[in-house]
Amino acid sequence: MSEAPIDARQEMKRGLWWMGAATVAMRVLDLVGSLAVLAYLSREQLGVATLAWSLSVVLEAFNGLGVGTVVGRRRDLTHQELSGLFWFATLLGVAVAAVVCLVSPWLAGFFQAPGLAPMIAVSATKLIFVSAALVPLQLLTRELRFKEAGAVQTLATLGEAITKVTLVVLGFGAWGLVIANTARGAFLMLALLWLAPFRPQLTLALRSTVHSIRFGLRVAAASIISQSCRNADFLLIGTVLGREVLGVYRVAFDLGMAPLEIVLNLVNRVQFPIYARLQGQGDRLREAFVSSARSLVLVVGPVAALLTFGSQDLLQLVGGGRWLAAVPLVQILCWASLLRGLALLFPQLYLATGRPEFALYDSLVVAITLVGGFVLALGLAPAGSGSMWVAWVWLLSFPIALAVHFHLVRQCAPITPALFGADIGKAALGVGWLALVLGVGSRLRPALGNPLASLAFLIALGLGAYGLYLRRVLHLRPTDLLPGRASALRVGDPLAR
Repeated sequence: MSEAPIDARQEMKRGLWWMGAATVAMRVLDLVGSLAVLAYLSREQLGVATLAWSLSVVLEAFNGLGVGTVVGRRRDLTHQELSGLFWFATLLGVAVAAVVCLVSPWLAGFFQAPGLAPMIAVSATKLIFVSAALVPLQLLTRELRFKEAGAVQTLATLGEAITKVTLVVLGFGAWGLVIANTARGAFLMLALLWLAPFRPQLTLALRSTVHSIRFGLRVAAASIISQSCRNADFLLIGTVLGREVLGVYRVAFDLGMAPLEIVLNLVNRVQFPIYARLQGQGDRLREAFVSSARSLVLVVGPVAALLTFGSQDLLQLVGGGRWLAAVPLVQILCWASLLRGLALLFPQLYLATGRPEFALYDSLVVAITLVGGFVLALGLAPAGSGSMWVAWVWLLSFPIALAVHFHLVRQCAPITPALFGADIGKAALGVGWLALVLGVGSRLRPALGNPLASLAFLIALGLGAYGLYLRRVLHLRPTDLLPGRASALRVGDPLAR
């Protein structure tokens, strides 16, 4: 059964503007809130909150056991079937949260932090809210209702940021971060009740739900492995090096990986439903994918260059220099974020084209390289350099993942390393040019006198140099950085489901 034609380029462009504005707003709110509370937190407090937060993020990988991907891919699901998936996801969230609450004292004992048990229990309750939000949120994205989807996410992040800053300033310490993180799930669910039209029936639709779970389990397995690896460094550093070191590492990770989260979330949320509708149309699928990768380099690369040379000034302004130990870590992690972002584009393509097992293979490779690397780094690193070695593991692991992806992706789309490299080569050269200019500019730091002036100078210098490269070499305007502008999708072409 065919669908009404859509203007794919216009849908991507519209989605990228709405989701782009929402995603940038979310990350700015999150980053500003995180930086604002650093003046009120000790390294120990941030380290304890990070342990609870990391466990919460791993739990969210169990969210619905992959049924969200089923909702996003299948447009033939009835309201009864969607209701069954909603109740399955919600009840699963309740069950997982209850189990975690029961084992929280054991987890706290493992990390030798008795006060961590109630924080873990509170963090686990977030899974109930995000599980209930799964199906309504996926429906908004599937129907290309990017305005509403972006508004929901932004409202949830705004609620979290206000809660976090308020509680920490009032003296709640680590508890302020934990409660705010949990509250985000509640804000997300409330926003969906307001903006999303989906209202579930009291039905399980057992046969359809079981069928969806069979597909979703492969997606969930990849997600669980990926999230576990993504947070293994926090858990290992907290156990081996202590919570104060973990607090510094958390600051570096949040600052170094923030550009990735902004752009990757934007690209993947908008591109996934487009990929799903382009499956089977190899050339157009490849062009859409390469456009996403090129945009990622053009947007994340300059921010990585700026963080490399400006993070010292930024962290000098926050907390009176208390977090300056994070600067060398930021300078490694920001480039790791760029490689990680490129690698994480591929699993979305696999899921959209019905090959979730490839995403699972990717997760297994990342698990071996990342977690194995973390363990070796912490075991072999000289005293005082363990977190630095962990940061280098992030940077060196993702070239291996990219090599694996180029082997797998040929079965989904005609993407080769040569074509991929040719398309993003000029973008990469622009990032290199910007890093060179900022490196020279950073040598003027002593003459500028204070970190605020130095940071402002580097930002202005970077904007000027990169804008010149975009205009003169790539012949692009800032709005052309959006994937939809570079897409080769022809206006008005009908897309098969």
